[in-house]
Amino acid sequence: MLDRLDQRLRQLIKEKNWSKLTNIQEMSFEPISNGHNTLIIAPTGYGKTEAALLPILNKMLKEDVKPVTVIYITPLKALINDLLYRIEWWSSRLGFLVNRKHGEVPQKEKNLRLKRIPHIMVTTPEGLEIDLDWASRFREHYKNVRWVIVDEIHELINSKRGTQLAILLERLKNFIGYDFQRIGLSATVNDEKKVAKFLFGSSERKMSIIRLNDSRNFEIRIHKIDHNVPSLWKNAADKINQLIERPTLVFTNSRFSTERLHEELEKLGNKEIYVHHSSVSRDLKNLAEGELRSGNAKAVVCTKTLELGIHVGDIKKVIMLRPPTSVASFLQRLGRSGHLVHGVPKGEIICFYDFDVLEAFALYLSAKNGEIEKPFIDDGLDVVARELVGMILQNQKVGIEEAYNVIHGAFVYRNLEFSKFMELVNYLAKNNIIKIEDDSLKLGQGFFKIWRFNRDIKSGWGKDFSEFFSLINNDETFTLKYNGVTVGEIDAVYVYKHVRSNDVIRISGKFWKVVRINTNKNTIDVTPANEGEGEIPIWKGENTSKSSLMVEYIKKIMRDINEYYLLMNEIMDKNSKESIMKLISEYGKRGLDMPTENVILVENKEDEWIYTVLIDEKVSNTLSHILLYLVTKKYTLNASSRSSIYGFSVKGTPTDLLKEIINMDESKIKKIILKSILRSPVYVATLKEILPSFGKISKVNQSEDKFLIREALRQTIKRYFSIRKTLEFIRKVKEGKIKIVYTENAGPLTEAILAHAQIRPWLFDLNISIYHSLKGGAYTVSELSEILGVSAKSLENKLKQLRRTNGKYKVMSFVDVDSRENRWCLYEDFIEIVKSEEYYSSFAPLNNNEIFVADFKSGDNEVEVLFKPIDLINNPEEILRKIPFSAIEEVKIREAIDTSYQFVQKYYHVGKDVIVYLLLNAVAYLQSLKYS
Repeated sequence: MLDRLDQRLRQLIKEKNWSKLTNIQEMSFEPISNGHNTLIIAPTGYGKTEAALLPILNKMLKEDVKPVTVIYITPLKALINDLLYRIEWWSSRLGFLVNRKHGEVPQKEKNLRLKRIPHIMVTTPEGLEIDLDWASRFREHYKNVRWVIVDEIHELINSKRGTQLAILLERLKNFIGYDFQRIGLSATVNDEKKVAKFLFGSSERKMSIIRLNDSRNFEIRIHKIDHNVPSLWKNAADKINQLIERPTLVFTNSRFSTERLHEELEKLGNKEIYVHHSSVSRDLKNLAEGELRSGNAKAVVCTKTLELGIHVGDIKKVIMLRPPTSVASFLQRLGRSGHLVHGVPKGEIICFYDFDVLEAFALYLSAKNGEIEKPFIDDGLDVVARELVGMILQNQKVGIEEAYNVIHGAFVYRNLEFSKFMELVNYLAKNNIIKIEDDSLKLGQGFFKIWRFNRDIKSGWGKDFSEFFSLINNDETFTLKYNGVTVGEIDAVYVYKHVRSNDVIRISGKFWKVVRINTNKNTIDVTPANEGEGEIPIWKGENTSKSSLMVEYIKKIMRDINEYYLLMNEIMDKNSKESIMKLISEYGKRGLDMPTENVILVENKEDEWIYTVLIDEKVSNTLSHILLYLVTKKYTLNASSRSSIYGFSVKGTPTDLLKEIINMDESKIKKIILKSILRSPVYVATLKEILPSFGKISKVNQSEDKFLIREALRQTIKRYFSIRKTLEFIRKVKEGKIKIVYTENAGPLTEAILAHAQIRPWLFDLNISIYHSLKGGAYTVSELSEILGVSAKSLENKLKQLRRTNGKYKVMSFVDVDSRENRWCLYEDFIEIVKSEEYYSSFAPLNNNEIFVADFKSGDNEVEVLFKPIDLINNPEEILRKIPFSAIEEVKIREAIDTSYQFVQKYYHVGKDVIVYLLLNAVAYLQSLKYS
């Protein structure tokens, strides 16, 4: 192979002291040299970057290339500096310039690329977006691009950034007018053809997939510590401190756990341990990376920010605090050690719970068998909306058909129909983000109201213009404030799922009570609280969705534990092995079937119904949401549910609602699923995330924003729920293929369900929902309960609250004399209702000459007024003059003559402007009772 390389390249290989190329470099040479779009798949540390680069540099030396010739795209800014050094080592010696582009590059360096145009541009998807949309001078040099290399494609494909890149490559092809060669570099992936099609899009070049089937051995050890909560973090730190071999990466599953563990490790006297996660400043990240490279760091405690291939020197060992949520993540983390060809990755997993041990073992078995999760491709229309605007920014205007063809060229949107595309275009035009002129699209005035150069900090809306180019989900956060001073931050999704007013939260070692949650400004007002009941354990909230592959392996372990006994001896400590054996044997001791896939164990514990069954998390999530919806509709808004791969639970119901679901027909279940998702915290988070892309800055309106609501619902379902699999599960229960067993103690896996923080319904818009439901009509509480899916008791309490308010959402009630039911309506609609034919009899007394007494009360003031209905009809001003206050807290009406059958009617929190009609309503009602 070396003899096919240019002499200058051979000389550089000699300088590197390479005797030959690696297998993956040899295998990739031919297809790349022949101009094929190529996907290269190999574990970390096999030289994939050089596998793509060497054949390209070889061609660049032979052909007359003009800068920019190569765009090298990587998902992480932190990888760029690393790659720049690596690529420049080759390129600079061959006379080719290399430059980098990302948000933290100094302005001086950015300006330099216009004076010395680079042959190779190393950037991120966001960097390419900015160049195509906004960098009008530099963009012209992209017309010379012949090759695009995409690194770590497995990381991008699962996110909106990958989808953004897929369209950007189509836009680049359209802009250049040339079908450039596309090369993807990836760690192990499932469904490699899909990954290749995703990257290659509309390109008509031949396609090659180069996979190195060199399954690397790895060493893993599973440990279980005592999870007694007061000393949990100390125990974890003690164990990790014993296991660290300089240098070690310690991975956790959340920023909270990273900081908490680091705090405990420092208490043990560790000075050379650093922190690395998305909320840490760039300087601190650089420090951690630098200290690792130089060999000065003992360990770095990190989240997934160090999962990817940032070169941080030779990592001796990887420790994972609790198992990650997928096989892909497990392999990626493990692969950071033994980061050399034929190096053996070495790792330790620290488990808190018995079910952590199960998960760690399941990940190990799956990885050993070479099984990995399928890619999740995000086809959100918010990405299309952004790229549509990007094309307009690039060209000032763009033809509708041209824009559609570019987007349709991306593999993700190959099935996007033109009618759906036009629905999106019209919605963006309605929101004034774009405007339609003839058959072209231009920028609308509303665009710069959202994406601002000088962002008004006081405004809850409006985003910094630089954020337009990025689809990184920045883990939106809520800021905790006490008397205006910031005391901490919590992830927004965590807030939507778990946090409500009066909850107690622990942040930075202190306890805070939630006073108010402001969703417009993303702030939570708090006040100091005492340690004790009600604390929400934030570290439990890190339970992100777990892989369905993990579930399948846990089922195998629980069914055939004896088959794995010898292997467990090899990779587990004594505590871990004993915990699994004890967990499984516990079911036999209790005489229970194991809740694998065809048994649900049901237990009612302290008003919480717990359903234990090993289950796909999307199905579990769907079932728990159905139950939560039914509880809030039937019983109370003070309800909650949990979902996990071990089953689901619901709190707030006296009865087993799963029975009720099983007896429903499928069409009704589907309707309930959709209603339940619309009040799910994850739907709220998804909706909030996509609003700016669609140009929505005012409140979402059910009738005007149907397109937006449908899209948010579609994205939420695709990411978190499974309607098809849930209906299939319910069908199996109906048919008896899955049996339900009721028990007073459902066994140890209930602990795994209860370890998840409770999800609560997000009803921040209940006032709005009530307003829209009541508008123009009058309803009983039970009718309104059916419309809104909120329990009658909770709804009545809410209506009584709204009766006390002033303004748009104020409501009131009157008696429907025909049905003798109380009806609620909007205060603003009451006069129209009085005048309507439908309720004529409710305001028409049967005898206009009877005498009645009305007792009016406001604060400490009370007044009694005698009246006849005829006076109300002929001379209402006279009655009003006798009431000395405008806001009436309570009015009580009765007959003036005491009788043995006397009835009383009361109204609360009304104004003088409607009191005459209410007096008529009271008289009509009291007379109907009397004369009947």
